[in-house]
Amino acid sequence: MSDQVQEIKEKLNIVDVISGYIRLQKAGINHKGLCPFHNEKTPSFMVSPSRQNWHCFGCAEGGDIFTFVQKIEGVEFKEALKILAEKAGVALKYSDPKLRTEKDRIYEICEKATQFFTASLNSASVILDYLRGRGAQEKTISEWRLGYAPDSWSSLLSFLLKQGYRETEIEKAGLILRGDRYHDRFRNRLMFPIFDSNGRVVAFSGRIMSDVIPSKTERADSGKYVNSPETILYSKSKVLYGFDKAKTEIRKADKVVLVEGQMDAILPWQDGIKNIVATSGTALTENHLSILKRLTNNLILAFDVDDAGFRATKRGVDLANELGFGVSVLDISSGKDPADFVKERPGEFIKLVSESQPIMAYYFNRAFGKFSTDKIEGKKFIALTLLSEIKRLPSAVERSGWLRELSLRLGISESDLKEEMERIEIEKTEMANVASSQRPAISARGRKEILSERLLALLLKKPELIAEAIKAAAVLPKNDFEILSALAANQNEFSATRAALSPDLRPRLDFLYLAGDYELEKADHDFDIGEEVKLLIKEIERERHKENLQKIGQQIRKCEAEEGLDMNQLMEEFQSVSNKLYKIDENKK
Repeated sequence: MSDQVQEIKEKLNIVDVISGYIRLQKAGINHKGLCPFHNEKTPSFMVSPSRQNWHCFGCAEGGDIFTFVQKIEGVEFKEALKILAEKAGVALKYSDPKLRTEKDRIYEICEKATQFFTASLNSASVILDYLRGRGAQEKTISEWRLGYAPDSWSSLLSFLLKQGYRETEIEKAGLILRGDRYHDRFRNRLMFPIFDSNGRVVAFSGRIMSDVIPSKTERADSGKYVNSPETILYSKSKVLYGFDKAKTEIRKADKVVLVEGQMDAILPWQDGIKNIVATSGTALTENHLSILKRLTNNLILAFDVDDAGFRATKRGVDLANELGFGVSVLDISSGKDPADFVKERPGEFIKLVSESQPIMAYYFNRAFGKFSTDKIEGKKFIALTLLSEIKRLPSAVERSGWLRELSLRLGISESDLKEEMERIEIEKTEMANVASSQRPAISARGRKEILSERLLALLLKKPELIAEAIKAAAVLPKNDFEILSALAANQNEFSATRAALSPDLRPRLDFLYLAGDYELEKADHDFDIGEEVKLLIKEIERERHKENLQKIGQQIRKCEAEEGLDMNQLMEEFQSVSNKLYKIDENKK
């Protein structure tokens, strides 16, 4: 297995892998971006293509491509290995077939079900005609792997049983239900496979086709859409339909178009809007937004914005505002959804996206359209409606700009509006997942460890200063002492030093190299490595003397508690160390 891990690392570039999840920009020989594991405004997430590692200097997370995928996908190493093996085109070999997990079986079942539904669609010409009538092209139907669940109680179940899967496994995949006997969950439905971020099928959404094919198995009052239940592969609050196809385009365009339904994503995508995803009919959640935040800060909503539809999406809009997204709204005329708009006016949706209006402009138009400014009551309702939205804005500049706009349109002074706004209490949305990510968990380290880390990081950038640093070597933490010794023994040559270190210390050396790049990337133009190294050496020496003073002080207190013991030698040692510490402090002045 270790050979395959190395093969995957050799075939994949860490920058390409991580760029599939977050936006990175060039920073010298490295790349940097906003950390996806905690909330930050200034990039402290660094990726080294030469060392094939990453580290966030804000939350102290770091590692290689495997640790990154494990953390961002929330999976164990074995699952990360499969994801990256697929990206690299490496066929994993298992010495023991039992190592195939339950998840593997569920993935296989979902894939087999997709193939079954696709084959069924190709045999159902009337359903294909329905899709063509909606405006879907053959290539689009194929790329999105659309399918059809036959009007049968057990056609899919029988197919999967013949493939060697057990009923209990198929049930765990969310594809069958238990009544008097097991039967298919999806019957006489147009099937939309739902993919994870790596393009693997994890769930399904099925639209009833009774209006096209009269059903023998579905009641007339059956829901228009039936979706997979929550499974070990699928959580509706964490999966965005089409994200696997859109993520690269979202990063390139630095914006994402968000719609509600599958066809509302598919047809605009066919029309050239490749940075589009759908919530699949569920509410927009903080998990959805956190996923999108890794790639862009600009969100364009193409939701139903009538009163009922607007109320359903308001919480998601508020969440997006609190997270710092720039939120805009599409103005789709005649209340049409994106799929119908594209069918009737092909090629025009892209213009609609470019002309999207900021959410606050939409709020203004909506409020001024509902209430009249001719009467004081109308002005009051408009003010109260809009001031609560302005107050939610995280940016003071934006708040000030919209207050000025409201003042001009209502003919009320900004100071009066501001006073009124301060009295308004707004209900903050609960963002448990986001809130926890804003507080990076950094393991407690002493000042000496921090100084040692910075010293070695800078020495790797200017190894000719290693001889100067040897005077501090004796008091460095054990691992850093070994690294410094190896550097000195190998004449400051990085590759030879890395080879000389034990395998468990090599990641530490790679991190220190990247840390040095990070230090230089954020340093001022007049930063002098030599002077900084000298200062760090003195500070480490100072920390050693402080530690010695603390130890001697403890011994003195122990002697004071036991009568008859001579403290003279301890007092002399205490005075000697104090003098050394005093000299260091004097030299700093």
